[in-house]
Amino acid sequence: MNLTIEGLIGKIKLGDIHPVRVMGVINLSRESFYEESFAGQDAVLERALAFAKEGAEVLDLGAVSTAPGSPEIPEDEERRRLFPALEIVLDGLGDDVAISVDTQRATVADEALSMGASCINDVSALLDPGMARTVADHDGSLIIMASKERPGDLLNMGDIVASLGERLKDAAEAGVSIEKVTVDPGIGHWTPPKGPGHDLAILDGLSRLRVLTRPVMAAVSRKSFIGAILKKTDPAERLQGSLAATAVAVYNGAHLVRTHDVAASMETIRMAETIRGGPSRSRTEGGLEVEVFAHSGHPRDLSWAFAGMGVGEDGSRALGSKGSFRALSLRGVTSMEAIVIKQEMLARGGDAAIPMGALRCDPGKMEVLVLGTAAQIRGLIKNLLGQPFNLPVVAGAILEALERVEDPKRYW
Repeated sequence: MNLTIEGLIGKIKLGDIHPVRVMGVINLSRESFYEESFAGQDAVLERALAFAKEGAEVLDLGAVSTAPGSPEIPEDEERRRLFPALEIVLDGLGDDVAISVDTQRATVADEALSMGASCINDVSALLDPGMARTVADHDGSLIIMASKERPGDLLNMGDIVASLGERLKDAAEAGVSIEKVTVDPGIGHWTPPKGPGHDLAILDGLSRLRVLTRPVMAAVSRKSFIGAILKKTDPAERLQGSLAATAVAVYNGAHLVRTHDVAASMETIRMAETIRGGPSRSRTEGGLEVEVFAHSGHPRDLSWAFAGMGVGEDGSRALGSKGSFRALSLRGVTSMEAIVIKQEMLARGGDAAIPMGALRCDPGKMEVLVLGTAAQIRGLIKNLLGQPFNLPVVAGAILEALERVEDPKRYW
């Protein structure tokens, strides 16, 4: 499991080590909740070229509105709206921009990919049983939005993560290249039970999607939860709220932002991703890589809090280290090194997840996940320095990765 997330939409690379990419929304349906996003066939190329000039590297064309209360659109009408516009955009744009098609129908997806579209954005989470196989047959990219029975009907991040995990398995079993799959938690008032509180909780918990190890798309632009909070019933008045939500989404880990406002979003996105910083990791010449993928609490800060409660100096220092949690990924260790690391962590009350192959002493390199407090990991580093194999080097790499958590170079 590689905890540094990377993926592809067409030829566009996205993930932790790439800039946050921008997807411009081009609606071909007048039923869209935001009227200004509509572009007819006479205006679609102009809109596409403008978005590309403003910085969009992905464009998303959709001919069926999925906003609550939108009428059912038959397939022949979706085709009538979509394919002439798609042909115009594909002919008028270069290869630097990937074209995504927003559809829930495998037959429509098949023709769109045949014409040259790079990606299918499926808000129904593969409800059409032929969708995943269709994308696989074209070696296309796929965006899966969290859904169960209807688009966007999942209400909490626990269900969203679980559902997306299952759909990722389905896509892989159908032959879709997993590196080409992006996930979308489905923020928005898609179904009546879903309110602004649900959307805010999903946005705040966006980082939980990292366990899926796939790039994350945030689609918050001008949506109803922004209008509810800011008392803006007209989507045309929700730009500032959209930019604020976009900044939070990027800071919490979004790799792709779907927006109606490309130019206005660019500086917000760049600022938020810079504050987010890069991964806290270290590498050795021998191929060992250590990454801190989760951390909470700071020993010195907590020691001040404990001292303020009247705890003694020594106790405050000890409790500060025990109250700080760290999770690390170590890639490139041998089976024997993995077993020693697990034993050392268990001896301190922490733990380490190691592959079954380590217990069989399989040859080759493997990954270990270390879970523990700052005090436990500090003890691990100390003991590894006196161990055989390559373990002293592992200790040094762990220490270096931990030091990079607050290293200014991780941000700028």
